Amino acid sequence: MKIIRTQEMEWAHAMNHGRFDQRRKALAGEKMPCGLWELAPGQFAFPMHAHHVTEEALFVISGRAQVRTPEGETEIGPGDFVSFPAGGAAHQLFNHTSLPCVYLGVAAVSGHDVVEYPESGKLACSVGSFPTGKRFMFRQKDLVTDYFEGEE
Repeated sequence: MKIIRTQEMEWAHAMNHGRFDQRRKALAGEKMPCGLWELAPGQFAFPMHAHHVTEEALFVISGRAQVRTPEGETEIGPGDFVSFPAGGAAHQLFNHTSLPCVYLGVAAVSGHDVVEYPESGKLACSVGSFPTGKRFMFRQKDLVTDYFEGEE
């Protein structure tokens, strides 16, 4: 058994790039890693994305945010649980309020994934896990080729 006392942990910047800004307390887990996240007011958690292998979920502890999908925005708040199945719709979390939104983020990982970013036209492929894993980013428009191109 492993007990992590999150009240004794410091927040660390997990992402701070323009409109993407959040802090994290990394918790544990190899096949189901999770983290405590704090999404700053007026910020997005990640770019709009859709996983093809990894299932994600979040549980809101405090504050409010909006989950963006191609169908629109849905507000979530304390006690709400949201799951994003592998192969499901693209999604993004946005804090539309003036207070931080704290949530537990969980992912069921398998050591590889393919992630689409529909708003920026990118595709990511990953193998392994942090810190030794690798992620490859591509522009989808550059990937159009025939399966047998270059084959004799």
